[in-house]
Amino acid sequence: MSDNPVYTSKCSLKNFWQEYRIYADRLEFSTLFGMIVVPLSHVERVEVSESDVKGLLKGDLKLKNFRAALKLDWANFVEHVVIDKSKGYIRRMLFTPDDPTAFKQALDGALALFRNRG
Repeated sequence: MSDNPVYTSKCSLKNFWQEYRIYADRLEFSTLFGMIVVPLSHVERVEVSESDVKGLLKGDLKLKNFRAALKLDWANFVEHVVIDKSKGYIRRMLFTPDDPTAFKQALDGALALFRNRG
């Protein structure tokens, strides 16, 4: 595993002062419950999603492609990142990096490099 993160999300109130990092071969979520590691080989899909509350007010119940999810922070209330995984007990994770769009772009780049190497 590589030791230098490609991207590190700054800690803030909206992510409960947790740190989310992208490496060349994995994601690391330093949470209040301990470290969660997701190998990039398990990542199926990444998207930025608006607040669930905002969507609900517009009538979007987000039932299409529903999967139970692990929410690491205030993801229901602010724009956040959604990751779908191919393996593990929890197949969907929602979390709020400091800049969801920049996090997704960095992760897309890391995934492209990882898949080209593999």
